[in-house]
Amino acid sequence: MKLVVVFAFIALHCVCLATHIVGGDMYYTYIGNNGFGDAQYEVTLTVYRDCGPDNVNNTGFDENAQIGVYDSGDGSQYDSFAMDLGSAEIDWVPVELENPCFILPPDVCIERAEYTEVFTLPMSVDGYTIIYSRCCRNGSIVNLNNPQDQGTTIVIYVPGVNQVEANEPNTSAQFDNFPPVALCANAEFFFDASATDEDGDSLSYHFCTPYQGGSPQDPAPFPPFNLDLVPVNWAAGFSYDYPVTSNPQLLIDEITGQMNGTATEIGRFALAICVDEYREGILINTIMRDFQFNVTLCDPNIIASTSDEMQFCVGDVVQFENNSTNGSFFFWDFGVPDIDTDVSEEDEPSYTFPSGGEYTVILIANPGWQCADTAYSVVSSYSVIEPEIIIGDYTCLNDLDYYSFAITSNASANATYAWDFGVGSIPSSSSQENPGLIQMNGEALSTSISVIVTDFGCPESDQVVIDNPPDPIAGIAPQTVFCEGFGYQFNSESVDAESYTWTLDGNNFPPMSLEENPYHWFAEAGTYAVQLLVEAPFTCPDSSTTEVEISPDLSSFFDEQASQCFEGNSFDFTAEGANESDAVYAWNFGVGATPSFSSQMNVQNVSYSSTGWKTIQLTITENTCTESYTDSVWVVQNFENEFSVNSELACPPAALAFESTSVAEVPVYYVWDFGDGSVSSAGDGTHYYEQVGSYDVSVTAYTLWGCVETETVNFPNAAQVMASPIPGFTIEPQMLDILNPFISVSDSSFGGVSCFYMMSDGGQTYDCDFAYEWTEAGIQTITQYVTNEYGCVASVSGQVFINGFLFFAPNVFTPNNDGLNDEWLPESTGITSYGIQIFNRWGEVIFETNDWTKPWTGGVNLGEYFAPDGVYNYIIKAEDLMKLPHEFHGHIVLTR
Repeated sequence: MKLVVVFAFIALHCVCLATHIVGGDMYYTYIGNNGFGDAQYEVTLTVYRDCGPDNVNNTGFDENAQIGVYDSGDGSQYDSFAMDLGSAEIDWVPVELENPCFILPPDVCIERAEYTEVFTLPMSVDGYTIIYSRCCRNGSIVNLNNPQDQGTTIVIYVPGVNQVEANEPNTSAQFDNFPPVALCANAEFFFDASATDEDGDSLSYHFCTPYQGGSPQDPAPFPPFNLDLVPVNWAAGFSYDYPVTSNPQLLIDEITGQMNGTATEIGRFALAICVDEYREGILINTIMRDFQFNVTLCDPNIIASTSDEMQFCVGDVVQFENNSTNGSFFFWDFGVPDIDTDVSEEDEPSYTFPSGGEYTVILIANPGWQCADTAYSVVSSYSVIEPEIIIGDYTCLNDLDYYSFAITSNASANATYAWDFGVGSIPSSSSQENPGLIQMNGEALSTSISVIVTDFGCPESDQVVIDNPPDPIAGIAPQTVFCEGFGYQFNSESVDAESYTWTLDGNNFPPMSLEENPYHWFAEAGTYAVQLLVEAPFTCPDSSTTEVEISPDLSSFFDEQASQCFEGNSFDFTAEGANESDAVYAWNFGVGATPSFSSQMNVQNVSYSSTGWKTIQLTITENTCTESYTDSVWVVQNFENEFSVNSELACPPAALAFESTSVAEVPVYYVWDFGDGSVSSAGDGTHYYEQVGSYDVSVTAYTLWGCVETETVNFPNAAQVMASPIPGFTIEPQMLDILNPFISVSDSSFGGVSCFYMMSDGGQTYDCDFAYEWTEAGIQTITQYVTNEYGCVASVSGQVFINGFLFFAPNVFTPNNDGLNDEWLPESTGITSYGIQIFNRWGEVIFETNDWTKPWTGGVNLGEYFAPDGVYNYIIKAEDLMKLPHEFHGHIVLTR
């Protein structure tokens, strides 16, 4: 029976323009039989074509898709027909990418038409081949030669009874997902090209070679080609299994249909995906998807974006805008060098930059993702103005204060300035960078000068305070001292002055002095006119004049007297300073002095009846001038000393305690001589003698000023140092065995009266000669202590080498926690290393240790569980003191 189709044949006579076909695929579904033994199939053909700028002809889908049906056995044409576009489903292939990092360009567009018809086919031995053929492929396809002349052919097979049971007609597999519209160049591509077979047939996936189809001369052949299908002509370097320039290579998993790889060349590539259907191991059908992959430059799906440039002043809080696309989390680095705290993970953070300068801010959208995107922004933080007011020259004009001002800064030439010189200043303000000379307000105590410099919209300011100090007032102290000779001390009584210029008789050059209070020597007596000019910074100067009378010098003094001891004190005094022989003298030597008063120029043998400081006053009168002089002498109490030493018969080091006690008004110094070559300047302390002998001790006390005296005291035989005994003993024998651990000790000391011995295994004795039995093996020590008649003790030690090895291991223990025989532990002596292993009846190690003090308590594997009652074997390996190895084997009976 012929295939039953319903359509309008008028469409067969249309002229079909060539358009760019992208590809297609076909599948069918068995829907039953028509009651005459014929099978009915719903056949679906999907055709893909450009709908974007690639469709240069701007043509749509064919009104009728031309289909040919052939016998798969002899290749004869069974029928041909057209599938009506009017009942077809037309829409766009979704523009989707599995890779979340990219989005396709908006002009990438593929449209598909899904034609569906019901075919009725009689049962066949070899089955049917259904073919759709169309022209034309895009002329810019990279992997085909002359692609616009090759077209495409879509083929599907309906198996016959040679392949499937007559009562088990086939429903072909169907692709699950639409093909991808495009691949992103240099981006990982992955796509699920799997299919579903409702019959449960096994599916296998692979790339295959597409077929050529219609030509520009016959773009939609009707009926389509016969079974002599022609594969496409691959361009050099391409094949069915390498259809796209890619690294890693574009591959498809034969089991799952998963495609992956990375396309590396921009362009259009034709390829075919074949899905083989196997039933009970027999290939019964192959569905093919012929499709053109567009490899294009994709826009990143995640785009980091923020403001390109920002300008702020130092101290401003900078609020950042986040204009990123598809980012879900972010990382900001504000670009401050040498710190790692200038970061944020907020969407739109704020930040205050620490100083002026240009900072490169980094924004990363979705950091850590392979498709993370980074944006950069330059933030200019203006803080480089740093204005500083420079106070220039000060000038006093007509008793008015004038200042000049300037400014230093890093401002640009476009900066503006706003000066404020304070109320009362002339002028009070200025917009000049360097305003020049300004008259200050003379009534104010201080004036605040400020300037605001504005550059790049950032204002910065500086301020200085000009103090208005009071003008100095010159003043000269009146003359109150006469008769002091040709030298005169001038004193200024000026107020608020800082510099002074003194002149005589109006002679301004050279000045007499620039000191505040100068001392001047006049050449001769007379009356002199003196002028003082005073000045201070930032003030107007002032002057004052006076007269001074200069007379010959009169002074009164006597030489300084050295202090004396109270016993036998006697002082001599001579008056000095008078100029004339008729000068009058008046001495006053104070209370307790003999004599107390005198009018002589020279006074001798003045003595005092008590100690302490004594005040002496001398007054000289000459030419109506009187001068007095006062000084003191010191009468010092004589010192008193007491010394003592304390020692006993002793052994080295022998101690000698010495002590000094003095009463004096001045420091007393000591020199102790201990008779053994040692001396000390300490007042008291302890000295130790290391050598045997008898020693004389002496001490000298002395003073260096005030009342200068020396005293020496001797102590004969003050220290007696006795000899210590000499220890010594012999051991016989020094090398022995633990099985015969007996020795004899003989005293060989000298000078002792008693002995005491201590043995390293705990033994001790007061016998000088003795026999001893050792209880332990190894290297043992004997120490002798010898005491003489003076209680002096000396000691010496010797060693004994005891060889031997003893071992004992119990063979029964009861670890039941009753406090009796709960642990198994071998006993040994003379060992240096130790190792034990305990085995169960199967030869498994259940306990082991290298610690000879650690017992076995019946546990297995560090106490994981208790060992059951029974017999257990052990191996013990040990080394004795001579490093000789020993090994012991035995068994243990464990019973609880």
